[in-house]
Amino acid sequence: MAIRSDGLQTKKRILQTCVRLFLENGYHQTTMAQILKAAQVSSSSFQNLFHNKDGVLMELVEFMFENQFSIARSVAGAALPPVYVYAAETALQITLTELNENLREIYLEAYTQEHLLDYIQRATARELYRIFGPYQPEPTGQEKRLF
Repeated sequence: MAIRSDGLQTKKRILQTCVRLFLENGYHQTTMAQILKAAQVSSSSFQNLFHNKDGVLMELVEFMFENQFSIARSVAGAALPPVYVYAAETALQITLTELNENLREIYLEAYTQEHLLDYIQRATARELYRIFGPYQPEPTGQEKRLF
């Protein structure tokens, strides 16, 4: 089911609001009522897009992982060996979590929710295979399912 353009604008507004509130107040301390009021959306609009606060977190985790490795690639550049992409991405995550206690809480929440941890592990495995794959034998059996 496609989201109409006004739905995309609403989704973007909710995500921006949640990022701001999560960073200001913390993930656990931010209530649905605060999100709905600050984003100026109804509960039904929110639920149609995200179902619940954890749905927003999933969206943010996906965005984070897509962009962190892209940023790391741009920092490392094409001239450096692929291991530098991994080093840059790791440094980026460590730096981000040190910047703000509430951001650290978001990371901890993401890494402790089973479905989010599964996504993180799969996304990281794909990226690591992309970086180090040329140096490894082809995956077999269970490893193939990660890609």
